Formats: sequence, structure tokens, C-alpha cells
Amino acid sequence: MRIFIITMDDPVQTKQFIRRIIDARDRDIVGIAVPKGNRLTLSKGKSKYEYLFSLFLIMGFYHFFKNAFISILHKFKKILHSMGLCPDPTILGYAKIKGIATFKIETPNNLEFLEKLKKLNPDIIINQSQNILKKELLEIPTIGVINRHNALLPKNRGRLSPFWVLYKGEKETGVSIHFVEEALDSGDIIVQEKYPVTEKDNFNTLVKKNYQLAPKAMLMAIDLLENGYKDFIPNNDNQATYNTTPTLKEAWQYRKRRIFR
Repeated sequence: MRIFIITMDDPVQTKQFIRRIIDARDRDIVGIAVPKGNRLTLSKGKSKYEYLFSLFLIMGFYHFFKNAFISILHKFKKILHSMGLCPDPTILGYAKIKGIATFKIETPNNLEFLEKLKKLNPDIIINQSQNILKKELLEIPTIGVINRHNALLPKNRGRLSPFWVLYKGEKETGVSIHFVEEALDSGDIIVQEKYPVTEKDNFNTLVKKNYQLAPKAMLMAIDLLENGYKDFIPNNDNQATYNTTPTLKEAWQYRKRRIFR
């Protein structure tokens, strides 16, 4: 099994998730690429400052500033690394220690990068970037491109799924590992891990539970695909619900509910 990973440089959650995949399948991973962009990369017309304040309301004081501190410290360590004063703190730095080929790119859809990717002949590409992948990339792996999504597809496609699960009062959520298509969060589902949403849950507890389940689910999906598994769960478009970036009004409504509860 030849695995290639495209991921963001996110020190809060994604880095540990990808490290778990690397540690379990390092002999199979033929390369890792990190394109530009992060979780604060929004579509045109969206305000980053409004989004940050919405996250503050959703996450609460402690978790918002804890994550901000982790992100700022990560950037500071990258500066120190560029000066030769500390090890590379990024996921690419970890991959280099493991002897895995690394690529720092503008976008996964870059033609020069696609040519390099074709030469590596991957069976599976794991995508954990914020980029929309085009057909030319999706057709490269012999098995397919797969993704982790923090909800039970086909419901809750789109951004910040744990928030919308709570906002809509849903009683169950989990993690889906699915094939990537050109449409948003479509593609057959390989593995789903479910759990109930309790009265004590909030956005932060759901994110934590999802990232505890995600490595297990992803490694299970890889094992199944390696053994020729084809009994996928349909990701039916006619059952899908779609979420956008929460507005300040929606974030405040959620926060009020938490306060009164």
C-alpha cells in the first residue's frame, strides 16, 4: 500500500492526528505535502475577524485562548527553527525524521506538483487540507482520495460540524472516513464511528471525542481498502444537509443556550 498525505500545518488537532497515521503506517507513506492555508482560510467575502469572534463565543474563553496560545507558540518555534535554534515543529519536520519525502506547495492542484505525485504512484491519498481538490488530482491514486469528516455523513457536510450538531440539537454524531469527489463532502463512506451527544457535551468535548476516534477510523479504512473492501455506505445527496461558517448571530445564540443551561 502506497499512501500520500496532503494536510494543513495545524498544531492544535491535525498534527497529532497525522502523526498517529505516520507512526502506524510509516513504511507505506511515500510523501506528505502541506499547501498554503489553514483553518482560518475562508471563502471570498467572509470576514476572518467575525469568524474569530464567532469561534470565541462557540469555544469559550479558556479553550479559545488555549488554542490561540498553541498556534502562536507553533509560529514562534517555526521562526526559531529558521534561525537554527530549535527542531522543525511542523508535521513536515516530523515526516523528515521518519525519512518520508516532504513537499511544501502553494496548492495541491499545481501542475508541477501533480507531475511529482504521479511519479510516486500512490494507491491512496489522505486529504486533510482546506483545499478543494480538482479532478486531475482525484484521478491519480489507484484506489482513491479519502478524507476524515467530523460528522455522520451525509448529514452536516461543510465547516465546523460539531458546532452545527449542537446548534441543531442532534442526539448522535461521530466521524466519517469517505472518498473525496469534486462535490463538497460527497463520496462513498468507508468507515463511520458513532457516539451519543449528551447534555454535558459542548463544542470542545465533541471535537476532542472526534479526534480520539479519527486515527482509529482512518487506519481501519486503510486496512479495509488494502484488503479489497467494497461494501461502502452510500453518501446520498438527497439525504445531505449543508453547513456554512456560523454567523455571529448563530454563535451568540449557541452561547446563550450554554449560559442558561
